[in-house]
This record gives sequence, C-alpha cells and structure tokens, in this order.
Amino acid sequence: MIFRRKSSELSSFETKSDSKSSGFQSISSIFKGNSDDPSLESVPEYAIESEHLIETEPAKPSPNKSVRLIQEIQKLPDKTIIPFVDYNEGQLLYPILSEIGQSSDNLSYLDGLVSDGILEKKIYEKLIVCPIHSDTFSSSVRLYCPKCHSMDVEKLNLFEHKKCGYITESSNFDFSDNEKSYCPSCKKPITNFEKEIRVPAMWYQCNDCSEKFDDAVVKLHCRKYEHDFDTNSGQFVSTFRYKLKNSEISVNSDTSEIKDEIQKLLVGFNFDSHLNYSIQGKSNNIHEIPIYGKNKTSGESILIFIKNQSHGIDQTDMNSILVPKLDIGPTHTLLITVSAITDGVEQLAKHYGIYIICEPDSSQIISAVEEFVSEWYSKNGDKK
Repeated sequence: MIFRRKSSELSSFETKSDSKSSGFQSISSIFKGNSDDPSLESVPEYAIESEHLIETEPAKPSPNKSVRLIQEIQKLPDKTIIPFVDYNEGQLLYPILSEIGQSSDNLSYLDGLVSDGILEKKIYEKLIVCPIHSDTFSSSVRLYCPKCHSMDVEKLNLFEHKKCGYITESSNFDFSDNEKSYCPSCKKPITNFEKEIRVPAMWYQCNDCSEKFDDAVVKLHCRKYEHDFDTNSGQFVSTFRYKLKNSEISVNSDTSEIKDEIQKLLVGFNFDSHLNYSIQGKSNNIHEIPIYGKNKTSGESILIFIKNQSHGIDQTDMNSILVPKLDIGPTHTLLITVSAITDGVEQLAKHYGIYIICEPDSSQIISAVEEFVSEWYSKNGDKK
C-alpha cells in the first residue's frame, strides 16, 4: 500500500524557489488577496521562512480553468453559482462557465469539482414541467371556472373596516391612491391597510357565467406546445446551486490540472483513460468516477478518487469510495488528497486494498501516481 503523509508545514511548499521547476504553479499564492482568512488580508512584500527573508513574486493569473473558476466564484455573493433557466429550450445554464472557456450547460464539469471536494451542491429550485414535453420548462398556472370552464375568473375578497365595522366586497374599496383611500361607509381615511382592514373571506367569480365558487380549477399550461396538464401529472426538474466549499482547500488543490496530468500519464502506460466517467456496477447502479483507466492489453482497470476536506479525510469519505469499488471490482483503487488523514482511515483503506497518496504538492502527487503505475507495470511485465 502506498501511503505518504502530508507535511505539517505547507508554507515551505509555497515559498521555496525550487517549486517553480515542478511544472505546477502554487495556487495558494494566487488567492492571497482574495482569502477570507484575516491573516492573509495584508501579505508583506517579503515572506519569512526559517529566519531568512525570501522575496515573493506577485501573483500571476493561472491558465488553469479550475483556478480561474474559483477566482470568479469568490467574486459572487455568498460565493455561490446559481443557474439561469432557459424555459423555452429546457436548459439549465451556468454563464460563469463561459468565463473559463467551458460550455455554460456543462454540469458534469461542476459535478466533477463537487466530487473533488471543492464545490458543494444543493437544491436551488424544483420546476414542474409538462409530462409530455419535458424538454421545455415553460409553464404557467391557469384558473378555470368549474361550471363553464372559462378562464375569465376573478378573485374576490371580503373587506371589513375595523374602525366602523363596515363589511363589503373588495371591489367597493378604492385603494388606487394609498394616501387618499377612504372607507365607503364612514368616509374616514385608511392609511394602513394591514392594521385597519381585515379580510374575513375570499372566493372566485366567473365573469362569463357569473358563478361564484370557493375553489377554481387549477391547471398548468405548457406554453411552448399550447396545452394544459394536470398539476399531479407534472414532472419535477431539480436545479442546483454550487457553493465554494472551503477556500483553504480550494486554493491549495488544483484538481483539474492533477486530473489532466494523471490522464496523460495513464495514456502513456497504454490505458484508455476517462475523466468523470460514469460506469455501471454489478448491482446495475451507475457510479461516477473522477478518473477511470482500463489497460488496452491486459484489461486491468483502475479507479482514482480525489477528495479534499478541510476537516481531513474521514471514514465517511472512505465509505463513498468503498461503494463503487466493491460494486465495480477494479484491479486497483487510488485515493489522492492534499488533506490530512484522520485516525482509522489508513487501516480501513488497507483492509479493502485502497491505496492512499497524501501529498501537499501536485507535482509530488503526480510522481507518486507514476511510481505506483510503473511498479504495477513492472510486476506484470508490461512496458511503457
């Protein structure tokens, strides 16, 4: 089992000049002006390490898409991405993705950052859509008269003026001018509707047949295809918001670049490699794997999970890996992380044959994965 403990002093990886040669830019340096951590609000021109002054370079924009996305999210209210709904085309769009060169409907990209522990995904809104034409979200509520089925229905209220006790239909009160409204009975001015008027009853009236009724017939109308459907037959479509889960973890883990490099590495070792890959297990359940590889020669497979948590990787995180591992049955399973490993996790991983690579630096993670795959190849007599 490969297990590498995270260094207790991450700052040494951020400030040492030899980190430039690793091929990965230190992400934490990019965010020193954007972090919520008060200790980073004013970064001095020189950083002190081991009692020596080391000059720090100004932060440069990173070409990496995930880093740029995190920078954009930090500018948003509550650091949360909310969807734009195209009702006619039936699309959920996240325009912020276009800022980093991604399609605005690429939900799998955002879900990949959720799997990596960078974003948190929660329900934003549930839409009721037409059961026949679920490709459009455009629907409206229509009220019908239960007697003649006309749509010319009005809602009426019974108003009571508390001061004089006068009760009449709402149509007899004139509230068009809030400053000059008067009770039609006692003629006294009404200046505060909520305090001076009580609504003891409400009903509907059809203007076509003059029928009065307590409950109108409620239908939903498919606006694009011009037909009604019953509210109980409508289908629910969930929309999601994505919130930056933890600034500290996010800025220290360039998971998108790590994924790309690992995918290239696996291809170099004769693997078919996929990112955010959906695969069906023995139970027929579908699992989304951050990195999936299958050797073209031997057919052996590997699952690679990337998880980063501010509180450290615990047994709950391991359980989320065990489920797809046991259901899919790969040759090898890797967990890579920059987070600390909590007590009991290493033993659990060893028991189920899950290899953990824990490093604070992306280049070290790539090197450890390469070492693991290379050793695997050498044992099986394969050549790169």
